[in-house]
Amino acid sequence: MTADRPDRFFPTTLLGGFLNVRGIPDWGPWNDGGIEYTHESFVDAILRPGTGDRMVRTPEELQAALAEPRSSAPSRTLWLHASLLEEARRLREIMAAEPASPQSPDR
Repeated sequence: MTADRPDRFFPTTLLGGFLNVRGIPDWGPWNDGGIEYTHESFVDAILRPGTGDRMVRTPEELQAALAEPRSSAPSRTLWLHASLLEEARRLREIMAAEPASPQSPDR
């Protein structure tokens, strides 16, 4: 599936404050060819909001999701709208460049 449809989303995992884009390795250069896009109706059917999982359509919604306190769930799935691919890349690069804090509750 491709990102050229307005009703497409791609999965990311928020774990320990780090945004992991599924299909992109944690090392090496960014190559978005491995990202699989999913139709909004499918995401709607599998979404588990009780765990903090959600669909994100705007940069503001993404920032709000990243700023939320961590819940008891170790990770959350954020389904990002296809239009947020470059924002996800930018955030991942920023997060990868920041050293982990020794006071981090995830350590």
